[in-house]
Amino acid sequence: MKVEMMVKDKTIILTDETPFYIMLRDLFYGGEWHNMKKDFPNFLNDIEVLEFIEKNVTILSEAFYGPVIWSELVSFFNEKGIKPESFEHGTVDGLYELAIEYADKDLLGDAKNILEFAIKIDRSFAPAYEFLGTILIEQGNSEEGIKFLNRAIEVDPWLVQAYSTLGEVYYNKGEYEKAINYWLKEIEYSPNDIFTYFMIADAYTRSKNYEKAIEILNKLIEIDSDNVIAMYELSQIYREIGRNEEADIVEKEILNSKPSDPNGIEIWAKIKMKYGKYDEIVKVMEPIIDDSFESLHLKALLIVPYIKLGKIEKAKKYYEELKENDFWYLFGKKEIFDKYLTNKEKQLCGMS
Repeated sequence: MKVEMMVKDKTIILTDETPFYIMLRDLFYGGEWHNMKKDFPNFLNDIEVLEFIEKNVTILSEAFYGPVIWSELVSFFNEKGIKPESFEHGTVDGLYELAIEYADKDLLGDAKNILEFAIKIDRSFAPAYEFLGTILIEQGNSEEGIKFLNRAIEVDPWLVQAYSTLGEVYYNKGEYEKAINYWLKEIEYSPNDIFTYFMIADAYTRSKNYEKAIEILNKLIEIDSDNVIAMYELSQIYREIGRNEEADIVEKEILNSKPSDPNGIEIWAKIKMKYGKYDEIVKVMEPIIDDSFESLHLKALLIVPYIKLGKIEKAKKYYEELKENDFWYLFGKKEIFDKYLTNKEKQLCGMS
């Protein structure tokens, strides 16, 4: 297809290939024509036409070619003899973003091909190695994936996501020592990756290296002194190895803490129940209860305190609301009800 138009007494010819030149500019040259001219002097006439249009008619954006169909772009490359080494002045950031778009649509094969092309252009672009390694692992090719992830951190030792993924791969293989080594490297570069501390502690625990698990959890608590989950995990390890006095000390710290993380509220409430601090649970949790679905889970934690404090109608109201709206979550709390409520108390609330 060919379209002719007159712009300021100049004849402009557009073809089926025109959108690909704009696509090349945006994907490889950050929307600028200057460096593209250096790499593709044979496209100079076409580029100058497009520059003329942008100067006198309209800005040429993704609307003129989107979406990018990788297979069509590859066909254009083949037709024009364009190879990765052609992009001497180009960058691969646009290709990386394109690979993310394809991966988000579960088109992992195309995403993989895009990243492989990007690496051929720029062998020092670490995110492409990391992303490609992750895709290979998702596709079940863990050995190749590991190679690309290790290459990523060779190129950029600060690429913490690569350490995280490598740790996960070895953890899933049951190779806990290797997993720990990668995760320790991750928190060396990114010490505030809280979840990684828990994974390291878990790997140490699975390896029966309880002292190291205790050490890493204490390090986390130094960083985040109100992390109830970390304190609870620490207390559980102490109990597992028979250090009950130290477990009790940590539990007392939980009692005196103020839960800032929603994920830690349940643990905090359980410890409060263990020590009979029902009024304190109500005092902290009532102000954060609202009509949202998320509050249903908090309401489940108030049922025991309400019954213990004689507020039976409130307990019954929350119990019925949970039974109606999230029965399986309520069923998952049966252990709490059985542990802290007598049969008579459960009957008062309508529990069978």
